[in-house]
Amino acid sequence: MKGDEVLVDVEVVPLNDLLVPRTRALISGYLNSSSNGVDESFSSIEQLEKCEQILKRFLSYDLTHCYLAKYHQDYVGFIVLSWSFSISKGYPVLHIDGLYSSPEYRNKGIGRRLMQYAIDLANEKKASRLQLETDDDNTPARALYTNLGFNKIPGKGVYMSFL
Repeated sequence: MKGDEVLVDVEVVPLNDLLVPRTRALISGYLNSSSNGVDESFSSIEQLEKCEQILKRFLSYDLTHCYLAKYHQDYVGFIVLSWSFSISKGYPVLHIDGLYSSPEYRNKGIGRRLMQYAIDLANEKKASRLQLETDDDNTPARALYTNLGFNKIPGKGVYMSFL
């Protein structure tokens, strides 16, 4: 595969039980990709087993959906989406809860392909908006989102209560 070659034959498929063992390394990479100082390309057996359990729990809930980027026979990225509803607009809102592509497939259009899938889905369901959060220091993701027409909303903050 050449440097920044964009891969055009990437298929987006929903996560299912059969794909959990084949995609647990993607979740591990995602968890290790944050600024925690861990090499995202390395996954211990314990972490892979933990990620498999996360995926199984994920599939047992009907709150969110995970779609995988498949390139030939490899699963090279994912996007996690969940729906809510805008009371003020009277239409659904699609949230992007997670986006990840394997390091060896970055800058090949995987993230863009997954984001376009979410945009198309939001349009199909007549969503009032597509919404996401990202860390301030995640420059590549911010560039992608801006390039796709997303705007940072001034004056909005994120509040969380950890349970």
